[in-house]
Amino acid sequence: MKNQDFVESLRASATEFTPPVRSLMDVDFYKFTMGQLILRHHGGMEVVFKLIVRDPTASVGHIVSQTELRKYLDYAMGLRFRKTDLYYLRGVDLYDKYMFKEEYLDFLRDFTLPPYQLRQVDGNIELTFRGPWERVSMWETIALAIISELYYRSVLAKIPKHELELVYVRAKDRIYTKLETLRRHPHIRFADFGQRRRHSFLWQEWVIGLCRDVMEEQFTGTSNAWMAFHHDLSPIGTNAHELPMVLAALANSDEEKVASQYTVLKEWEEMYGKALRIMLPDTFSSEQFFANAPEFVGEWRGMRQDSGDPFTRGHLYINWLRKHGIDPREKMLVFSDGLDVDQMVLLQEHFEGQIKTAFGWGTLLTNDFRNCHTGNQYLRPFSMVCKVVEANGVPCVKLSDNINKATGPVGEVERYKKIFGATERTSEVVLV
Repeated sequence: MKNQDFVESLRASATEFTPPVRSLMDVDFYKFTMGQLILRHHGGMEVVFKLIVRDPTASVGHIVSQTELRKYLDYAMGLRFRKTDLYYLRGVDLYDKYMFKEEYLDFLRDFTLPPYQLRQVDGNIELTFRGPWERVSMWETIALAIISELYYRSVLAKIPKHELELVYVRAKDRIYTKLETLRRHPHIRFADFGQRRRHSFLWQEWVIGLCRDVMEEQFTGTSNAWMAFHHDLSPIGTNAHELPMVLAALANSDEEKVASQYTVLKEWEEMYGKALRIMLPDTFSSEQFFANAPEFVGEWRGMRQDSGDPFTRGHLYINWLRKHGIDPREKMLVFSDGLDVDQMVLLQEHFEGQIKTAFGWGTLLTNDFRNCHTGNQYLRPFSMVCKVVEANGVPCVKLSDNINKATGPVGEVERYKKIFGATERTSEVVLV
């Protein structure tokens, strides 16, 4: 795609109706894998998801027009899955097994996003989604992608056309340089995880096309279901923190809260078998997860590291495997916490020969415009999430291995720390 295409598309968005999200397939693939499990085991449970902007200096409430945001959220509520979308999902047979049952496909056939609540409080956007878990969950990455693109449209609208062209030249050069670095490390395998905080739909599509064309087998696919469908790529994704967060919130005792993080794994394996067994241990801290882990955890294919120091988290898993007589070289570490090229190279070199590695490269793949416009402090990625905050009226908590990624009421966070014995958490800057 030529530079002019991005510039003209951006300029057109100022006067034309150009939704940042135009398909319910334009979501992270794990919304489907988790959605099927939620529908079967926890359908009808009322939850609340909430936008959380971790970086107050981003000034999202001042930059994103509430009128524009409401217009495109309303548009998303009117979307439906097409027959071809459902044909694609029915045929997804990763690991030689069809993943989605007719029960779930029937649910998607009539699916619509539930209503939202939007208001401005002290100059900040307050956006929440309430309803049945199997429906509300789908808002997460859709809402984030809409807000992210509207944010950058607004920032870029103030830049003259000739400077805009230079912005995209610089951003393209940065991506080319990053990929050239990775090509010098052919053992690195990575997937695109950048849907939720992307610069724009068109930019993500261009970046994915570039990765597909120049990275060959090093590029393993994308978490974006629409991109995978339309560009003949493998859809990548398993599960996220919302599953153990909700199950822990609804547990009847402290002991059941601790056990609930393993109940998730049992339900997951029952539904998907051995194919998608990549666990996410950091919801209530990885140390306690492995300290309390039952033997069957050793049968899982690997773990995803999404918070804390990636080197210590990796060795925590390796040491647990060795303690249980399991060869770590047969398992996998999937790194996905704010990655960029230099750290990916360091991690690959450090763990090579000890355990298999893979990388979920997110925001800094699909939205790295840092310093592409001199003096523009807002043309940079920033950290925002859309998290489950309540289930059946009970607060939900995430502790994380990084205390700056924790969510939940302060009192509940402290209570969970005592229940789970989460004492080994670190404090690290969250860039994205």
